[in-house]
Amino acid sequence: MSQNDTCIYDGEDTKFKIDYESNTYNIYQFLNNHPGGVNYVKPYESKDVAQSMRRYDHSKAAYYLLKEYQQGGRKKDEDDLERLVDWNKPMLSQVGKLGTKYSEWVISPVDRRLRLFDSDLLEYLTITPWYVVPMIWIPIIIYLAVIGTKKYIHITKDVSPCIPVVLSISEGIVLWTLIEYSLHRWVFHMEPSGKSKLMIYFHFAIHGLHHKVPFDSRRLVFPPFPAAIITFTIYKLTSLFFCDSTHLLVIAGGLLGKSSSICIDNLSPSSILN
Repeated sequence: MSQNDTCIYDGEDTKFKIDYESNTYNIYQFLNNHPGGVNYVKPYESKDVAQSMRRYDHSKAAYYLLKEYQQGGRKKDEDDLERLVDWNKPMLSQVGKLGTKYSEWVISPVDRRLRLFDSDLLEYLTITPWYVVPMIWIPIIIYLAVIGTKKYIHITKDVSPCIPVVLSISEGIVLWTLIEYSLHRWVFHMEPSGKSKLMIYFHFAIHGLHHKVPFDSRRLVFPPFPAAIITFTIYKLTSLFFCDSTHLLVIAGGLLGKSSSICIDNLSPSSILN
């Protein structure tokens, strides 16, 4: 049995065991990821949690995730969707073969690290700790805001640009909020039918992997490289609708809204599981 198929949290110094339906689980690695916090879970150490989990109406995803921590390793039964893929190989090339099983598989979380590509370069471009986002985008936002302000003054000859500049940046924040809502509503949370491999690849790459490996800290945010391509596309499209004097300020506001939402999401307690 490979490393990814076994329970990797059985070290002598890293134990926090609970019982559920006659099985023992070492959930030490999960403690900091529990939506209720560590202090909520601590009283249940070495106790049977079956009644408590039913009482607080845990989701199907939570019960599936629990299998990750089973003592002696995850049992490969017919209900285990992980038998459909090989976690020792790049995942993007495999998900298309899941077909109609993909929608169920992708919302059944596991606590593992995921490799997307066989190419080390492509893999590197998709791994992004959340704090890289402000490190990259904040300097760009400041640059766009400064250049945009100078451009606004140059074009309009406005001697009191503060209010128009703030309004334009705010307009960008509102625009990003609408774009983000639309993406989540109609793109990220769509359910591929399983008939199109291309749609499965697309869904998994842009959002599905976040549901599958919610605790892989390297994959919590959209990588800067593809984000830059999308940002450039939005920049070109919005140039058709916004006047030249405020366009850069609107883009700066949009990037500010994007970066802020990412930071807030990653500094807030996880709520992916109920």
